[in-house]
Amino acid sequence: MTDFRPLKLRGEDAEDMAVIAACLQDAVVPVEDMLFRPGSENAPGEFVMVAQRFRWEMLGLDEKPVEGDRYERVLCGITFQGVHRTRLSGIDRKGDRDGLLSLLTLVATEEQGAARIDLVFAGDKAIRLEVARPDCTLEDYGLPWPTIFRPRHPAAG
Repeated sequence: MTDFRPLKLRGEDAEDMAVIAACLQDAVVPVEDMLFRPGSENAPGEFVMVAQRFRWEMLGLDEKPVEGDRYERVLCGITFQGVHRTRLSGIDRKGDRDGLLSLLTLVATEEQGAARIDLVFAGDKAIRLEVARPDCTLEDYGLPWPTIFRPRHPAAG
């Protein structure tokens, strides 16, 4: 394993969220490890999830792993604060409870005093978080574990 420095990031605008999206690309998220905690009339809720994050930061500029053909994943907690509402698309919380989702990206959009964060998963699945403004924290937990599998995407064209 490489020298491990856990990530701890905070996102408060669309630009920050783009950085968080890059760190979470290809994260594996068990459906049972996602939770929306509704708030009250005076305080909005939060959406939390635990992901198995691929450590993209291990790759050099030539996109080769730092140590031979070994890659790493690490558990990562993600919390979105100030969530007023969630909308699921293509995800059945009860039927897919034991399922795994592959996070492709997340996109934050802000307009006219409101914002939304779209979590886009493989297989045409998505979660939309309606928020007053982006407010997200990401934090690695525990030690990474090795994997020989690197996520790959077909070339656009």
